[in-house]
Amino acid sequence: MAGLLGIGLTGINSAQANLLTTSHNITNANTPGYNRQTTVITTNDPLFSGAGFFGQGSKVDGVRRQYDQFLGQQVLNASARKEEFSAYGAQISQLDNLLADPNAGLSPALADFFAGVQDVATNPASIPARQALISTAESLAARFNSLDTRLNEIRDLNEGQIVSTIDSINAYARQIADMNQRIGVLQVGGPSIPANDLLDQRDNLVTELNKLVKVSTLTESDGSLSVFVGSGQSLVVGSAVSQLEVRRPDPADPFRGEIHLVAPNNGSVSLPDSLFSGGQLGGLLKFRGETLDSARTQLGQLAISVATEFNAQHRAGLALDGTTTNIDFFADIGPMAADPVSLRMAAGSFAVAISDPRAIAASGANDAARGVAAGGSNNENALKLAALQSTRIMNGGTATFQSSYSQLVSFVGNKTREVQIGEAAQEAQLQQATDAQQALSGVNLDEEAANLIRYQQSYQAAARVMSVAGTLFDEILSIAR
Repeated sequence: MAGLLGIGLTGINSAQANLLTTSHNITNANTPGYNRQTTVITTNDPLFSGAGFFGQGSKVDGVRRQYDQFLGQQVLNASARKEEFSAYGAQISQLDNLLADPNAGLSPALADFFAGVQDVATNPASIPARQALISTAESLAARFNSLDTRLNEIRDLNEGQIVSTIDSINAYARQIADMNQRIGVLQVGGPSIPANDLLDQRDNLVTELNKLVKVSTLTESDGSLSVFVGSGQSLVVGSAVSQLEVRRPDPADPFRGEIHLVAPNNGSVSLPDSLFSGGQLGGLLKFRGETLDSARTQLGQLAISVATEFNAQHRAGLALDGTTTNIDFFADIGPMAADPVSLRMAAGSFAVAISDPRAIAASGANDAARGVAAGGSNNENALKLAALQSTRIMNGGTATFQSSYSQLVSFVGNKTREVQIGEAAQEAQLQQATDAQQALSGVNLDEEAANLIRYQQSYQAAARVMSVAGTLFDEILSIAR
């Protein structure tokens, strides 16, 4: 009878363990990062007798979480790429909207300015036409300045988000290290007896960290998780944490920070932006290096070319009174082209240098040679100034001022669409990877509800075994009496 009671008791224990695990799954069905758990039940060692081996019931060997490292890594990879495109897209859409805006963009201001030049060429002696040209030039300068200001705001916002993202990365790294320590304390029996819920929590921290920066991980022999960024730089090893830090100024640009990795011993190393491919940080850095810097450079080059070319032709002309002025129409910003950082800021320095409409050099040397009187048909230089609008000066003599700006708008627009398409594709891949992972690790409430009934019946059946054993034992006692 003792054997029958023992077998029934093991059945009750096994059924109870299954019920506990199933109930735990149900209550955590919507917990982020939770992996479904199953109870591992095995048979007890059988008892040998002369008639053969008799079973001794079951035993609970442990609780296993349904986790596949390969599927988990697929989700991490897809998530990192999707977040990179998402962060890139959020930034570049601002730039695209700014440059392509017909009201805020540069195209209308360029067109109005050269229309003013043409008006002076048509009416070179007209003071109102000359004054209107100065006015359109000031509007053009204001548009260059406004674009530069807005680009600086986008740059500063991007820099702020880089710093904020790195702060969040450091916070997650510290939490993972703390979780490593907690898991090490609880898994005193070794990794073969896993602390499932804490492992889920740690994996969820890695998932959130991976959204910020693409990481790779390695499970150590003691069960701790090492986390690496970039090309293998360690961020977390056991309970030791390195920190990312933004230091200013970056030698290449005083307006942006340079990322350093600071080890636990306070030693640091500079990490180039190219190491961070993936996650929000990767998207922010790629936007800065691939698009924002390029857009600012192209806009600065356009500002310098407009000022330099117009000034060169303007200095060759004569003022309204026929005298040689040899003065610049726009402020001289040509020297800024020698320095890449200054070049990006050139649009902000674009300004009108002339204020007297009579000083506008509309007539040319040939007008003077022919003895054209001041205030008559003297428009030779004005025509040459107007011709600059259609002259291929930019991009190695392949583009006009207007088409050069259009190429900038097209460059940003095409990149924006490329990023948007990439984000949509990665969203689909992430969904596929997540679905595959959830098919294994996710909680199916219908399945768990069915398990509840099944394990309840197992419990009742095992209790019935014990009841039968008790009844038989009572019968034996009654016979003895």
